[in-house]
Amino acid sequence: MTKKHAVLALVGICLLIVVLSAAGLASDFLTRLDLDLDGLLLILCSLLMGLLFLIALVVIAKEQGWIPQRHKKESAGTPAPKPAAPRAAPAKPPSEEAVSVRPGEGK
Repeated sequence: MTKKHAVLALVGICLLIVVLSAAGLASDFLTRLDLDLDGLLLILCSLLMGLLFLIALVVIAKEQGWIPQRHKKESAGTPAPKPAAPRAAPAKPPSEEAVSVRPGEGK
C-alpha cells in the first residue's frame, strides 16, 4: 500500500466517524431524547467523536497540502531589532559573618 492509499484510508475513516457522529446527533433529536440523561450522553459522545475526528481530518488535509497554509506577512521596511547593550556586573555586597541561633556555633 502506498502512502497515498494510506492517507486516503485515514481520510475515509475520519469522514465515516464524522458522518456517524452527525447521525448520532440527528437520532438524538428524532427519538426525542433531548435533555434526559441518555440524550445528553448521546449528544456529548457524538460531539466529542465528531470534533476529534474532524480535527484529525483538518490536520491530515494541511499536511497533504489540500488546505493552503497561512504565512505571516513581514513588512520589508521594518528594521531588525538591535541587540541590547551588555550590562555591567552588579557590585557584590560585602560578605557578612554567619549568624547562628545556637550558642557556640559559627565561631
